[in-house]
Amino acid sequence: MLDKKYKKTKFFIGLLTAIVLVFFLWLQPPSASEETLFYGGTILTLDPTTPNAEALLMRSGRIITIGNIEKVRATAVGNAEEINLDGKTLMPGFIEPHSHPLATALLGETIDVSGFSNQSWADIINRLKKEIPQLPDSRWALAFGWDPVMMDDLDPPTLSELDALSPNKPLIILTQMMHDAYANSAALAAAKITENTPNPAGAEFVRGADGKLTGTIREVAAIARLLEAMPKPPTSAADFLLAQQYTKFAKAGYTTVGILGPVGNTANPVQTMQHIASQKRTPVRTLIYALPTQLEKQAKGENGKIPNAQAHTHPGGIIGVKFWMDGSPFAGGAAFEEPYETTELTQDRLHLAPGHLSSLNYNSAEFEEAFRRYHELGYQIAVHAQGERAVAQVLDVAERILAETPRADHRHRLEHNALISTDQLKRAHKLGMTTSFFADHIYFYGHALPHLVGEARTARYMPVKTAMDIGHRVTVHTDNPATPIAPLRAMQTLRARKSQTTDTVIGPDQRLSPMEALKAMTINAAWQLGIDDETGSLEAGKSADLVILSANPLTTPDAELQSIQVLGTWLKGEPADTRPLTPITFKTGLNVAWDLIFQ
Repeated sequence: MLDKKYKKTKFFIGLLTAIVLVFFLWLQPPSASEETLFYGGTILTLDPTTPNAEALLMRSGRIITIGNIEKVRATAVGNAEEINLDGKTLMPGFIEPHSHPLATALLGETIDVSGFSNQSWADIINRLKKEIPQLPDSRWALAFGWDPVMMDDLDPPTLSELDALSPNKPLIILTQMMHDAYANSAALAAAKITENTPNPAGAEFVRGADGKLTGTIREVAAIARLLEAMPKPPTSAADFLLAQQYTKFAKAGYTTVGILGPVGNTANPVQTMQHIASQKRTPVRTLIYALPTQLEKQAKGENGKIPNAQAHTHPGGIIGVKFWMDGSPFAGGAAFEEPYETTELTQDRLHLAPGHLSSLNYNSAEFEEAFRRYHELGYQIAVHAQGERAVAQVLDVAERILAETPRADHRHRLEHNALISTDQLKRAHKLGMTTSFFADHIYFYGHALPHLVGEARTARYMPVKTAMDIGHRVTVHTDNPATPIAPLRAMQTLRARKSQTTDTVIGPDQRLSPMEALKAMTINAAWQLGIDDETGSLEAGKSADLVILSANPLTTPDAELQSIQVLGTWLKGEPADTRPLTPITFKTGLNVAWDLIFQ
């Protein structure tokens, strides 16, 4: 009898072991052979000396040779695995130089009130009424994507409307560009924001004529005060969601992501990003531009000294620091030279007074002190600057510091550059300042630009071609989650400069050629991030960071670019694991389960 029980127990243990082993083997990511040879399709190198090639050989994660197929095949030292592209296109992986993946990961768990998913005010209100009561009592209600520029019938909600939607539970609604938020009374009370709370520099807790809070919170510094009061999710949950988000970038064809300010409602956003970036087989390489407050917090644990910038090759290396000099054009925060237009959009939906001019977030002395500190520590300084006055402040300070403390090839950055002028672009190039443009403004908001800045300024909005002609190695970004991940949409916008809702070309003289647009999203972006000797083009000696597309983007008509499929992404010679369940998401998911059960 005991022998039968023993045999039965042994059988079930063996069966369970076999199941676990099969699951473990299934979970392992696909791996490349020691040597892999690609041929049989279009190979775009982005190397001007050899722009096209018949074949590419990679070994141990690096490109060994590229060129004529017979010569490439002769270079193999073993039996290289050969992959026939079958007419498809192989090229360098896309590079996103400015995004916020942790914020995207966390906001993906919020109530979606965006113009991408809703058609009207009624849709949004019905969704909020349905989803807020379903949330646990301990959880704040957080909604993301409110966009009065994209949706014509959205007015900022009043405090009484917010309180009616959520009488007791704290409620925060973030706008799509994350430069405005709306908070109910419970959220304001939890954050200890009162009528007497002073406004942070360059931001505002908006008050009515009677001096009472309206529920509108304007600009990043004020929103941060509000979000800091929110309960933090477990670190394991942030890890899990971020790992999933990196998979989405790789699936879209990205091999490198620059994080311009690791924002997110976690205890330590930088630590979360570096933890996932350092995991084996993370599908994208990560470079971080931390916020000054994050570097100052880190300094407290290191004898009060802010450390020097990290190496660009360090996984999740902190190579730069991010500042906001002004705010969003779609919330009245851009520091333009001339006032916003006086229109129904600016007055009735954005509630801007006639002649509205936004203020700068830093005065000259404050920004000069900060710029000098991080410049001398070797950081690459990236500054959000939409309007001409914001750009001028950055250039004035940069010119003074660079004259005092020259630093060769610093590649400091101007971000977004909605209305940067030609003279400012020339001056920036002379100073060695680099430019990255948020071209999705054209695609998603082009129809609204004349109502914000008038026809004349719309014609020179996002002057990408002017920058390139002056000599800038222009890059383009999607600022995700401000706009969805889609590199081919960004490429289409650079080339066509059309809004998704109209067929009008916005600034036709600012259109890029197919090759110029492709460079902006590959080798130029690698150069701006300081990793062009490692990636961004297909050249012997570089990392094998590749993407396979269903068609050649250089010969595909503008209107058809978004129909191109990403068939595979390779990082450091290994195929990116873009399955819903990967070893990294499985491991972090187990940690989430552990925390839920035992904490």
